[in-house]
Amino acid sequence: MRSEQPRGERQVGGPRPPTTSSGCGRGAGGGPKAGEHVAGSGRWPPCAGRSDGPPGGHARRLRQAASQPLPNWREVYESFSPVDIETGERLSRSLPAEEDARRAAVLVPVLLEPDGARLVYTVRKDHLNDHAGQISFPGGGLDARDESLLDTALREAEEEIDLSRDLVEVIGALEDMYIPPSNFRVSPYVGLLPPEAEMVIAPDEVEEIFTVSLRTLMAPKTFRKVLWQRDGRDYEVPVFAVEAPEPRNIWGATAGMTAALLTRLGWQEHLR
Repeated sequence: MRSEQPRGERQVGGPRPPTTSSGCGRGAGGGPKAGEHVAGSGRWPPCAGRSDGPPGGHARRLRQAASQPLPNWREVYESFSPVDIETGERLSRSLPAEEDARRAAVLVPVLLEPDGARLVYTVRKDHLNDHAGQISFPGGGLDARDESLLDTALREAEEEIDLSRDLVEVIGALEDMYIPPSNFRVSPYVGLLPPEAEMVIAPDEVEEIFTVSLRTLMAPKTFRKVLWQRDGRDYEVPVFAVEAPEPRNIWGATAGMTAALLTRLGWQEHLR
């Protein structure tokens, strides 16, 4: 399943409630496009009346959360798999028995802005071989030159959004995620970024960068289950419905990894 807007999307359980905006202070022109310079606090100033606390407090909480394993990680990951409405079958995220999956890694960047911590997402170009057009974290396949999967994540972040690895404080790793359509076993690493961190889009790989505050992601109204149609079949798909600044649904593997971090911080909306 691709992440382009599927046909016939509608929310399960009633009208679509208003979404908390994550584009505060960024103007009406939308997120940064290919080739644009992106800076931390210079690009996205604090929002009046909204504060998630000082960056130092969030950093301490995130360091503690990311350093601990998540006991129910399988449940969290599986809960973000699309469900076939007719058969009730859920896309499995379990590794195949032969374990011949391709290895990959992503960086889950957390920008420590003055108004609170924000996750950094990218929108992939439509022409790419794997996961074209999808919302993702910076990352890619293990390369022969990489010393480790962590090195893969940091290298890909440098290549995709020009994020210097010297600015990244890696605070832990989430559980590996298996992605059946591409047969990737992905290792996610959580990295803290200072407010002055700068990112520049690689125009051949990334269409856009946007950020969403942890406060928005953890809000009850952000987590939804929508109905999508694909190849004539209806699927119930769990998503994080955000505005960044345009409406977007974060779903699939990226949503599962997001949930794995949020669950460590006390989020439990996926259980409802």
